[in-house]
Amino acid sequence: MKKQKKIFLGVQEIAGMMERLNNAFREMGMESDFYCMDKYTFTSEQKKNNTSILKKFYIHSDKRCNATNEYEKNWWYFLQMWDILYIFFYVLFKYDLFIYIFGHGMFFYNKYLSRIEELEFFLLKIFRKRIVMWLCGSDSRAPYCDAYLHACSCQVEEVFRVFNATKKRSKRIKMLEKHMILIDNPASSHFHTKPYLICNCIGIPIDDKEKIHTNKKSDGKVIVLHVPSNQKTKGTDTIRAIINEIKKEGHEVEYEEVSGLPHRIVLEKIAISDIAIDQVYCDTPMAGFATEAGINGIPVIVGGYYAEEYKKILPQPIAPTVYCKPEELKENLIYLIEHEEERKRIGEEEKKYIEDNCLATTVANNFLKIFDNSYPEEWIFNPNDNDYIWGCGVDKKLVTDSIVKLIDTYGPDSLCLDENSSLYKKYIQLYKEAKDTRET
Repeated sequence: MKKQKKIFLGVQEIAGMMERLNNAFREMGMESDFYCMDKYTFTSEQKKNNTSILKKFYIHSDKRCNATNEYEKNWWYFLQMWDILYIFFYVLFKYDLFIYIFGHGMFFYNKYLSRIEELEFFLLKIFRKRIVMWLCGSDSRAPYCDAYLHACSCQVEEVFRVFNATKKRSKRIKMLEKHMILIDNPASSHFHTKPYLICNCIGIPIDDKEKIHTNKKSDGKVIVLHVPSNQKTKGTDTIRAIINEIKKEGHEVEYEEVSGLPHRIVLEKIAISDIAIDQVYCDTPMAGFATEAGINGIPVIVGGYYAEEYKKILPQPIAPTVYCKPEELKENLIYLIEHEEERKRIGEEEKKYIEDNCLATTVANNFLKIFDNSYPEEWIFNPNDNDYIWGCGVDKKLVTDSIVKLIDTYGPDSLCLDENSSLYKKYIQLYKEAKDTRET
């Protein structure tokens, strides 16, 4: 009898995706454990099974964070290093299949081990482990077209931060490519040099239990919900302005904006809404919040410059959200407010798409196809086909400003792109046009 493969998932959580995936593997009868090294509140009943080995790591991490001087902090770093090494060698000999998320592994969490971070993946490869890295955009996208820019003023003294982050991110992607299979979004593949798997084909895992049944209000007002995890990156100020405009124009709208609430409460807010607005500058038609709204049959509006290109790039089926350019967000919102039947139609299409493609067990099966190389060829994306320059979480002006400052200060090589690539040529063209405009 063929021995069943054991699955490791780690070492960070993003919007509950890893826990859902872990639970799905277990429901399918597979031996699977999720090791989360970040602060995260598990909802799984089996959380003790996959956190007990991390107990000392958590304790030493807390003590390091509460240290009052560098000597004390370094001592806890030293102990934490041995905690991580113990965990690593434990999982190395226990598991066969490894799923990482967000571009890093265990060694990333310690300042001593992070200097030899590649060794973690090298050893896994030497021991013939199958490794998948699930990238999420902000861990692979170029910093000069990413929400990272909100932390910088794009003044000369700040450009170094963008330059340094760009070099580090480019180097990390190339390191990961050497050791594992990568999953990413075509719009984020600035630094990839090898083909990888399209995240939209794999799906964002979600559970049936995230469908909420509740009675909606019937006072005639259309409820529009926005749940920003970060107001700047989600374009919340723009969304508020649009809502105020359409209210002044006479539309009966009730705007709900919530953040920092427990997941169950957010789902309840989704269920009583009529329309959900995800964000203004997104480079995918359906991210995490949109998936949660979609499974509840709520039509989702997603803004983003990639809306002009995604249907030519992503293979079918594509998430049926209302994905539009940022400047078209208002007109699409008004259309849905005025057309109840269209809201219902889009909501039902989203729900069916998610039930067919994004239930956690479906996503888990997709990972098994990756591990045994039985996935369809359509899932593979060649990064040379990416020529989308506007990124995510930022408007065109901020991207343009960052490109001009970066090239003015450090030259075209600071983009960390192949000078023969479409991306490089489009950024250079953007730079020249911006300089010409400012000089006239």
